Amino acid sequence: MKSLLAVLLAVALLAGFTPAMAAWQVVSQQTLPGSGHPESVTYDPESQALYMSNFGEAFKPTLKDGKGFISKLDIKGKVLEPKFLPGPGDKLNKPKGLWAEAGRLWAADIDSVWCFDLKTKKGRRLDLPGAQFANDLAVAGDKLYVSDTAGGRIYLVQPADFLDTKTKVRVMLSPTGFHPNGVWPAPGGGIVIAAKKDLGGPGGLYQAQDVGQMSQIRADLGRLDGVAMLSDGSYLYTDWAGHGLFLLSGGGGPVKLAGGFKGPADFALVPRGKGYLVVVPDLVTGEVHMIEIADK
Repeated sequence: MKSLLAVLLAVALLAGFTPAMAAWQVVSQQTLPGSGHPESVTYDPESQALYMSNFGEAFKPTLKDGKGFISKLDIKGKVLEPKFLPGPGDKLNKPKGLWAEAGRLWAADIDSVWCFDLKTKKGRRLDLPGAQFANDLAVAGDKLYVSDTAGGRIYLVQPADFLDTKTKVRVMLSPTGFHPNGVWPAPGGGIVIAAKKDLGGPGGLYQAQDVGQMSQIRADLGRLDGVAMLSDGSYLYTDWAGHGLFLLSGGGGPVKLAGGFKGPADFALVPRGKGYLVVVPDLVTGEVHMIEIADK
């Protein structure tokens, strides 16, 4: 789904739209109670469902306890299957970033990435050599990008769908002092990255097109987690330091769209008319925020 949005964004940019032309605002907001520690939500247009990763009761992001799971929800946030994944015989530890597309679901889990079939629940685990904190991921065509926050890397997996075939894993980026979190497909290829250049300092947004090459979009934004691009080229991101969901458009500064979070994590975008439903899990409280935004 995210790759489809990237294509739509590229078309919009070719048609002459610029980030300064839209002004997004919140038109409705609802906070749903939850449980455990949900880290990421993704939207699957084929099943019209949301999938949400959860650590379980232990808020220990690197604990290999086999108690993590992925829930299936409808687009109103109602839980349909609390423990939809993993399937029989498979174990998740602390699943984080998710991606759903073409009948598959990918999940990052500490030192590996999983690929699941959404119909059969068949899964395959792929080791990420040297990974310490596999965090978010994105699929664009046959490429799967996975961020390793603690290890300071972006992995590139090809082909992305490795459920039933051999695949190649390599490190795409590993600059000194680099600590990536959220990733999102960029129009024209490559990815947008929410990252810190210094683990103790504020994070910013970056873009990478090729192996070993990265450029800065905007620095000093905060303690960033999830990131996405809207149809007009604006950036949407969650920020733990700012306790909320933020928008960055054109040459302006960050605008806080929604607050009240303790741990705003990786979110899903659900197209809705001329806007989006943004589904943001709170990793600390377990709550799920359903935020509808639209262009003024």
